[in-house]
Amino acid sequence: MNKTFEEILNEMLSAKAAEPLLNDIDTESKVSIWRQILIVVAWCIFNFQNAVNLFLQEIKDLIAMQKVFNLRRYRFEALRFQYGFDLLPESDQFKTTYFENGIEVQANDEKIREAQIVKYAACNRVIDNARSKIVMKIAPNNLDEIFPSEVMTAFSKYIEEIAPAGDYVSIVNYLPDMLKIAFKVKYDPMVLNFNGVNILTGKYPVEDAIEAFLKKLPFNGELSQQRLEAAIMEVDGVEDLQTIQIETKWIDPAQNGYGLYQPVNMTVIPASGRFKIEDFTGLQYIV
Repeated sequence: MNKTFEEILNEMLSAKAAEPLLNDIDTESKVSIWRQILIVVAWCIFNFQNAVNLFLQEIKDLIAMQKVFNLRRYRFEALRFQYGFDLLPESDQFKTTYFENGIEVQANDEKIREAQIVKYAACNRVIDNARSKIVMKIAPNNLDEIFPSEVMTAFSKYIEEIAPAGDYVSIVNYLPDMLKIAFKVKYDPMVLNFNGVNILTGKYPVEDAIEAFLKKLPFNGELSQQRLEAAIMEVDGVEDLQTIQIETKWIDPAQNGYGLYQPVNMTVIPASGRFKIEDFTGLQYIV
């Protein structure tokens, strides 16, 4: 049931044309009474169709987000977090009011959206020392940043209150994994210069393609070396490509910062949920 209004109306017009008994009311006028009646009926059918589709989608969402705490549910709850709002007593629902200058105020939709500061979340179940745990990676709207300690204290308390008893949840709030690349790019000198600059636009299309590739990766998405190479090969002016090295490093709590760079073997999933390019000094352009 995904017909457009025009498709519904045309079907009704075709059905009318196929009925000989209705030939007497034929007219070329687009404002004839019978045509206006069909338009009204088609519009009612179209809106009923949309209402049914919305209802079915709501049912699907309710089933997907049922109270059973699977990984999808954990992600949903992370994105639902409202910083500055407390939960109702003995409930997993947030209060809808807050106090401002000693006066209780009803929160509007804009205030609630502002409080929902977790914009990216991903959850996985892993086995650590023979113990199952949920690893929850979160990030703010600016993927180059992390949440401050006071936010993490509130978020951890929230997850602790809503999570089922017995579940061990490890929350990851790391700076982006750093990505270091080294490619040898054979370029067309009629399109690019020796620095990889497009002669006509003055831009760096290879660098732009790499940045665009990283932005298209979903949060906690897997980086494929082959797909990254394919994205570079699609750049106008790139004739061939040799991969010298692709490495990543991530926050290591044991070292209170980033660890050492590790080579990427085919694919890698970021420990923080996203990547940030180190720099583009590893790009070499050859004719």
